[in-house]
Amino acid sequence: MSLEPLSDDVLRETVAVHAANGGKVTKTAAHFGVRHSTIQNRLEKARDKGFLLTATQAGPMIEMPSFVLDGDEEEPIEDILARQRRAFERKQQAAAARKWFPIHVKEKKPYGILWFGDPHLDNSGCNWPLLEKHIAIAQQDGVYGGNIGDTTDNWPWTGRLAKLWADSEVSSKTAKRMAEWFMFGAGVKWLVWLIGNHDAWNGGDEFYKKLGAYQVPVLDWRAQFRLVHNNGSEAKIDAAHGRKGNSIYNPAHGTLRDAKFGEEADLWVTGHIHSFKLDHFEIAERAHTTWLAQVRGYKWNDSFAWVNGFAEYQNGAAVLSIIDPETARIQCFADPEEGARYLAWLRSKK
Repeated sequence: MSLEPLSDDVLRETVAVHAANGGKVTKTAAHFGVRHSTIQNRLEKARDKGFLLTATQAGPMIEMPSFVLDGDEEEPIEDILARQRRAFERKQQAAAARKWFPIHVKEKKPYGILWFGDPHLDNSGCNWPLLEKHIAIAQQDGVYGGNIGDTTDNWPWTGRLAKLWADSEVSSKTAKRMAEWFMFGAGVKWLVWLIGNHDAWNGGDEFYKKLGAYQVPVLDWRAQFRLVHNNGSEAKIDAAHGRKGNSIYNPAHGTLRDAKFGEEADLWVTGHIHSFKLDHFEIAERAHTTWLAQVRGYKWNDSFAWVNGFAEYQNGAAVLSIIDPETARIQCFADPEEGARYLAWLRSKK
């Protein structure tokens, strides 16, 4: 349906208001309550009909160029506001899509998720012999992977931590190659990949998001998701790089805090503080049993822990959780090798 042509009266009025406002298109648009481009279109039509020439004859003897009168550097405010509204809607949709998002698991037999604690692949203290053992487990049939974050050191370029680059035996470029290998070359079937504080420094968060785009769910800090099985059973998992709250009496204090006061989940997994605890308990107020897994990661001989008097954990670099798709029940193992043997036995029975 075509628009009706503008009447001469409307064009003349537009020219008059434009002249009264000193030839400012923005002020003229505000007067009529229309878009900047609408006034420009009217003025072009008025100029074609000779109305604009008549108006300027009665005005100043000098006519400034269009970039002075109309302006060509600033985006019209209505376009800016429209763009911001679209950005907000896009952000809202993205946030909603990541809230307890479903991962459909088509396994008919029990399967496992190996939760890799902070890898710090490029650190000279990364326990590669242990990490490679766990990668081999994650390559097995029916085993998937979850990365809790801090894949590399990625020290900040500025500030007091920048000096730590001097102690690194691996360049930033090589560290990114190692991270890419871990995501796609190590043979791990990733279900989720978290961005920790080290990952986010120096714009690294965008590196990981682009790296895993359309293939691996890469999320900032925390992932709340549901494992959905063929029969409709579901297991809810809340995985976070770190959590609020610490205690010298309970390495999983922050995880316990979220489990008791946050939303309900069947498994809580946390990294970040390089400590270990695995706990299975009932939250009586909810009549719900859940698992808490605080994984220590693969960084050994940590100078920060040594200087600050923190004893270094020797266990719990990773935890293997086994899920039965028929019931969605979860069983966790602090020793991934022992858990892998148990999983192999379960799968052989089906």
